[in-house]
Amino acid sequence: MIKCLVIDDEPLAREAIKVHIEKIPELYCVDECENVIQAMACLRKVQVDLIFLDIEMPEIDGISFLHMFKNVPGVIFTTAYRSYAVEAFDLDVIDYLLKPISFDRFVSAINKYFERTNLSLNAKTEIKRESANYLNVKADRKIHKVEISEIQYIESLKDYVKIVCLDKSIITHESMSNLEVYLGDYGFIRIHRSFLVAIAKIRSFDAESVFLEKNELPISRSYKKTVLAILGK
Repeated sequence: MIKCLVIDDEPLAREAIKVHIEKIPELYCVDECENVIQAMACLRKVQVDLIFLDIEMPEIDGISFLHMFKNVPGVIFTTAYRSYAVEAFDLDVIDYLLKPISFDRFVSAINKYFERTNLSLNAKTEIKRESANYLNVKADRKIHKVEISEIQYIESLKDYVKIVCLDKSIITHESMSNLEVYLGDYGFIRIHRSFLVAIAKIRSFDAESVFLEKNELPISRSYKKTVLAILGK
């Protein structure tokens, strides 16, 4: 069993990695940390084989962490920025994954880890789709547990998103791209650069808009063909 540690300051980014980990029986997530200080404390207590490490984090970034910490286990960088690639590989990391991270790309990185450690990924492994049916969302200095089945749609607000349920809305610092990947298996579809919608919550639609119980949302030209093909089935 490969013991994994996930280090990322974004709760949904950690959840996305953990979902990928759960699909591979050879991997096990022993803990998750939102910053380097927590990670160092964890590594003093728990033996870890593989770290999924974000680069841009408050106070101490991932690259500085690797310079500070001796005898680190295998490291796979997970980041939204291409600009660190050269420096990352100079640190002899196993791989460099750009967010949003597809499962195929994740498996490729894991295979590189197995090759380096002379292990092998079971070719007959059946991918598990089961995962948490809620999101842990940070807002107002709290972690809010939001049931995915209650989400109507998600709206992009530049560096933030608004998660809209029938009876409440929560604004949190998160990437629409991360949410699109994470929620894809839960029946969400991108209809516009600014909108991600739960298909089950769509009451009707036309060529320009989708209609929910209380909202009308636009379908943008770039997404129209895909959206109408999916909704028209």
